[in-house]
Amino acid sequence: MIINKHVMRSTNEKQVLQQVINEGPISRSQISRNLNLNKVTVSDIYNQLLRAQFIKEIGCGVSTKNGGRKPVMAELNVNYGFVASIDMSDQAVKLMYSRLNGKILHFQSFKTTDMTLTDVIDLIEDQLRNVDDYGTVHGLMGVAIALDGIIYENKILRTPIKCLAHFDLAKYLRDKLRIPVLLEKKSSLTAVFERDFHDNEIFNNVVSIVVRDEIHVGIVADSHLYAGHEGEAGEVGTTLLEDRKLENHMESANDYVSEKALWQHLKVAKNVDRLDMTQIKHDYINHDPVVAQVFDDFVYYLSKVIANVSTAFAPDVVVVNTSILETIPQLLTEIRDTTAKMSSPNRQVPIIATKNVQSAALLGGASEIIHQALGLESLKMHFL
Repeated sequence: MIINKHVMRSTNEKQVLQQVINEGPISRSQISRNLNLNKVTVSDIYNQLLRAQFIKEIGCGVSTKNGGRKPVMAELNVNYGFVASIDMSDQAVKLMYSRLNGKILHFQSFKTTDMTLTDVIDLIEDQLRNVDDYGTVHGLMGVAIALDGIIYENKILRTPIKCLAHFDLAKYLRDKLRIPVLLEKKSSLTAVFERDFHDNEIFNNVVSIVVRDEIHVGIVADSHLYAGHEGEAGEVGTTLLEDRKLENHMESANDYVSEKALWQHLKVAKNVDRLDMTQIKHDYINHDPVVAQVFDDFVYYLSKVIANVSTAFAPDVVVVNTSILETIPQLLTEIRDTTAKMSSPNRQVPIIATKNVQSAALLGGASEIIHQALGLESLKMHFL
């Protein structure tokens, strides 16, 4: 069953559902006050949502100081349906199912290094087609797929996955499964995660710096994903940076800042073929000069990227998403201090580490497809 924007026909209906999702458990009278809508309108919409099983009543709240009947409280019916999000790379497919409140139902990873693209797509289709309904009313309501590369208007223009560029994956799966299918860049979905999964903090303008084998940036501006010209916003890895040691020498940010580059620089510095990260962390903490210099360079060039992107987009926060900070969290202080020296004193943007390196793109994808499945693309939803 396809649930899309046609389900929620009016702005009022969308806003009432948004209230139940973000503020629930909540009463009809409180919704009326929050939205400045008359109680009759709210009650009509509330009853429609209740009959459609979008929401459910969970009991009575506390009566007002003046007494009277206790209000009936309602919240989102998380058993209405669920969504899937998929992280695709040339090495693996990671699959996550989530409830409509963002809570994870199931996670599974499939190694795909020895599989053809056709086999990988067949695997995805088979998993989605035969998934359990998890006791929900409508079962699987949509899927979001996260990829590296350039995605524009739900089409893959460029990706490191062989033979996938320009194949209309969204249409193929949509026609096969009859559910909404959303494609988006991984870095963009990490920015959505930072926007929607931050407890009581609300970020309307977010820059997510994703450091993997390459460095990419996801951008949320005024609460919406910013794609730029044909989806190319955030492709900072190819930006040329001046070398801090060699005069008149420039290399790409990927050559200086990526995890792949850092690991290679550490191997050369330590004269080893394989890295022992426990030993590397020990060397860093104990100020080994060789290791310290490699990390000092990494911090310097990453701070340059952060300072430039912060100046360009003026975000509320910059979030750094990399396993390096999981291994050596002390680096975050160095990144903050170095970026501050490179930035205007009048505009010091907070820099934080993501709280979910591994699943940020998957959860961001879940948020985007939940918004789409419920017809709430233009409205904010917050997940804890």
